[in-house]
Amino acid sequence: MTGGASGIGKAVADSFLDDGAAVTIFDRRRSTDPRVKSVLGDVRVYEDNERAVGTAAIDGRLDVLIVNAGIHDGGLRLLDTQPHHLEETFRRVIDVDVVGYLLAARAAADSLIAASGCVVLTLSDAAFDVRSNNAGIAYLTAKHACVGLVHGLARDLAPAVRVNGVAPSGVPTSLVAADGDRDERPAITDAARLRSAVASRTLLNRAIELEDVVSAFRFLCGPGAASITGQILRTDGGLIP
Repeated sequence: MTGGASGIGKAVADSFLDDGAAVTIFDRRRSTDPRVKSVLGDVRVYEDNERAVGTAAIDGRLDVLIVNAGIHDGGLRLLDTQPHHLEETFRRVIDVDVVGYLLAARAAADSLIAASGCVVLTLSDAAFDVRSNNAGIAYLTAKHACVGLVHGLARDLAPAVRVNGVAPSGVPTSLVAADGDRDERPAITDAARLRSAVASRTLLNRAIELEDVVSAFRFLCGPGAASITGQILRTDGGLIP
């Protein structure tokens, strides 16, 4: 799993660990959970992804790849941002949220094929709603691109490997926002306000919990989803456009 040291990734990893699965987490920060293998690296570097897969694969086989490492853009707006800063932030978000996903899938492809495994990508309601979670133009673009990535990977890795995505809405996590090409800051500063705002815009009229998102990942990785590939499961409570 990429980006599994915190947030949604950690919650999903914990769920699989509780079932006795062997879990490897590839992140910039070392996992503090003694049950996991922890690999430090940069998702934008292919060799780091390859090293993580080498650590995770057992006899050259990998059952599940969850691609989750991501970065927000802090609400980047085209006309409110200086061109140089706009370019730096945009490139960084795309490099992490799209290219990083692609490199993880390529590094794991042979091991996944050997195991007839599956891939699940973390998307966002920003792939479907331009008002999502203070998403700016870079984050919106990245998550829309990931819709195409789910479809393209499902095609290219078929028939041996299933590829799907989960698109959560408004789950407060430790997601950070890019600020230029280096600096970062929290993407979510008022979790209670976010939960309330999301709940008010859903058909179910409730906030989305981490457990809702974890259940979606578990379903797509399990035997009940054996005939499902190239799809995106939206855990958004029936988001009202």
